[in-house]
Order: sequence, then C-alpha cells, then structure tokens
Amino acid sequence: MKKNIVQDVIPPKKSIRNVELPSRMRKNQPVEEVNVNAGFEKVESARKPRTIHKQTAEIRRPKEEKMEQSYKYEYDGPPKSSKRILYIAVGLFILALLFGISALFRSAEIRVTPKQDFKTLNETFVAKKDSTTGLAYQLVTITKDVEKTVDATSEQKVEKKATGRIIIYNNSGSQAQKLVATTRFETGEGLIFRLINNAVIPGRTIKDGKTIAGSLEVQVEADKSGELYNIGLKDFTVPGFKGDPKYTQVYARSKTIMSGGFSGMQKVVSKEIMDSVEAQLESELKESLSKDMISQVPANFALYENSITYKLEPVIQGNGANGVAVIKRKGVANAIIFDKGSLSRVIIAKVLPESTDNVVKIVNLDQLNFTFSTSEAFNPTTSSSVSFELKGEPHLVWVFDENKLKSDLLGLSKKSAKTVIRAYPNITEEWVEISPFWNQTIPNNPENVKLVNTLSQ
Repeated sequence: MKKNIVQDVIPPKKSIRNVELPSRMRKNQPVEEVNVNAGFEKVESARKPRTIHKQTAEIRRPKEEKMEQSYKYEYDGPPKSSKRILYIAVGLFILALLFGISALFRSAEIRVTPKQDFKTLNETFVAKKDSTTGLAYQLVTITKDVEKTVDATSEQKVEKKATGRIIIYNNSGSQAQKLVATTRFETGEGLIFRLINNAVIPGRTIKDGKTIAGSLEVQVEADKSGELYNIGLKDFTVPGFKGDPKYTQVYARSKTIMSGGFSGMQKVVSKEIMDSVEAQLESELKESLSKDMISQVPANFALYENSITYKLEPVIQGNGANGVAVIKRKGVANAIIFDKGSLSRVIIAKVLPESTDNVVKIVNLDQLNFTFSTSEAFNPTTSSSVSFELKGEPHLVWVFDENKLKSDLLGLSKKSAKTVIRAYPNITEEWVEISPFWNQTIPNNPENVKLVNTLSQ
C-alpha cells in the first residue's frame, strides 16, 4: 500500500526537555563573561576556562541549578565606647598604690670606711698590779684537778703526807709579813701542817673606809703521814706567834680540803707507767687550764697566752677498786690581763705620738707577740709589777661618732648625704644605698637606716 507522505509523517512531540540549549548554556561549557560597565553587552564567547576579574560578575546559572543569593545589610549601629581611658586609669591607680606601699618600706644602708694605718712595734712596757695610774694589770688564777686510773701490778709499804691549800691573812699592819718554808699552821684539834715554800703576805689596806687584811694563797703539807690528816675545811693559827699580838692578827683558813695522807700497804704502779701517766696529766692540765683561762677573760681585757704561768703539784696515787690505782694531779695557772683601752693608749703613744687629738684604737691587739722581759723574773704570787715586750704590727683605726653621723644623715638626699660624710675627717670612703630605687632620700626614721663600719665587721 502506498504510503501517504502527509499521513505517515508525524511531527515529533515537542517538549521543553527536548529543546536544545544554546551552546553557552550547556552543562560543563564555559560561561560567557559580561562586562558590568557595558550594561550587559554580549562579548565574544570564551572557549578557555572561565575567569572572574575584580570588575566582572558571573551570569545566571542554568535553570537546572538552584540559584542562591546572599544579602548583606549595612546600617549604622550605636558607637562602641573605648576602654583605653579605663585601662590608663587602672594602671595609674596601681602605680600609685605600689608607690604608697613602697614608701612604708623605705630603707637606707650607709657603709663607711674609717681612716686606718699599720705601724711596726717593738717596745718594752712596765705595768703595775691593780694600779689606778698608768698601765695596770690584773692577776687571774685558776686551779684544776685531773686524774687517771691505771693498773697496779705490785704492793708495797707507803707513807704519804696529806696536802692542801690555805689562805694566809695578815692584819697586823701595813707592813708585809714574811714566812719561811716549814712554818707551822695548827688546827683547833692540834694537827700541824707546814708551809712548803717561802711566802710574803701583803699588809692590810684601807678601801672605801674599810680595813682589808692582806692575803696570800699557799700550799701546805701535813707534819706526819697518815689518813688522820685528811681533813676538811679548817681555821689555822701560827704557833710561832704565841705570846705576840700577831698570833691573832696573822692566821689562815682552808682553801681546799687536805687529802692524800696514807700509811700502810698500797697497790702501786711501775715507774715506767707512772712517768708516762705523769707526763699525760701535765699536758692535759696545761691545755685545760689555758682554755678555762681564756674563756673567762672579759671582752674588754687582753690576755696573752705567753703570760700564763703554770704550777703543777706532785702526783698523788690513791687506791682504787679491783687492784687499780688512781693517779691525781693538781695544777694552778696564773695570767696577767690588761685593759684594752689602757694598753692601746700606751702603744699608740709609742708608734703614733702625734695623734693626741684624734681617737685611735688598735683592732688587732690580741695578735701582738707578748714575752716577759729577761731582765726581771715575774712571780705571780709576790711580784707587784711586770716588765714585758710587745712586738708586731698594730692595726690602727681612727674612731668617729657613729651615732652622730647617723643622726646627721636622716632625711637627706643621696648626694647631700655623701657631702656630709666627706666632712668627717676620720672617714675615707662611703657608700649610700637607698631603696626603693626611685627614692633618693634617706628615711627620717633611724630604725630604717643601717650604718655599717666596714672595719668593725
């Protein structure tokens, strides 16, 4: 059957889905650029990838894509207040508070160095005992006992006399009383003790309207051996003065108990051991006496170790338990001491005679070398004066009134304070430190000011 062309040709159904989009709207195709300034005039289609410049804008996307738009609204809001003024005000308040607090803790330290010098000393001096004029010295006496226990290997007949120390008083007059060795002293019970060495007892003196008897400490020994003479503290008379007023005016009293008396068989040690123990006790006694002597001297007195003299009594052997022997020894130490001020003045008069108006002190007085003069022997119990030599380099330091200087500096500026210090002729250097650092004025309160003498440290 012959086809009817008109009837057979059926136009295809048209749909918007089947409409071919222009090439510029096809997906994945470059988009034309529109010149904003040219009022959306068409430009040449770009085959290269799309680029957007500062003065270009993207045209609408295909209809298939959902278009999104953002809107920005601009409006004038209320002005924000600045916090700078607040921060500045708070900072100033904190600074003022810190400044006020620091003012409560103001302080100053002032360090000064006085004038000083070193001199060479090699001189001989003479001092009198307890003198009120010139250079004087005082006598210090210390007594101590030591003992040691050793094995006693043998036994023998022993006869020992008790010994002890007494003080003899002379109230017979102003004249000294001489007594020879073996002078007898008798207790109320009739026990006799004898003076071991010669003695000279000073005469009586008057002090503050009172009569004071002269006195001297000595050592005595029992007239006979035996334990009968081991007695306690007693009063003694001198039998040789019977019938004389001195019998009641010269007398004695115990300083220590009488001990060591023995008669009979006793455990003894060998001579070798005894010699060794005796040497040990002597060394221990001297060392102990020296330490005790130095520790008891007042701070304002000078003591030289070479001035200490020792007197050691013979060893005493006593029986101990379980066949041992107790070896005892007593020692006496005497030393002369000088007032530091008086001694410094006589030394300065030798090495610095022109310093009459200035106050000068010697800060190393104890380091000078002291020796007794060979021309005159010194006896602690009988001598009333002493001759000695001092050698060394005295360190002289000029003295200034520290209290006055501190008072003069209160409330001054740092510069003014240095000017005032330099006006003191006995000061050679000064350092002034004030805190806090922004404060340059010394406090008015003396408790907040520290004055340091660099040569007194």
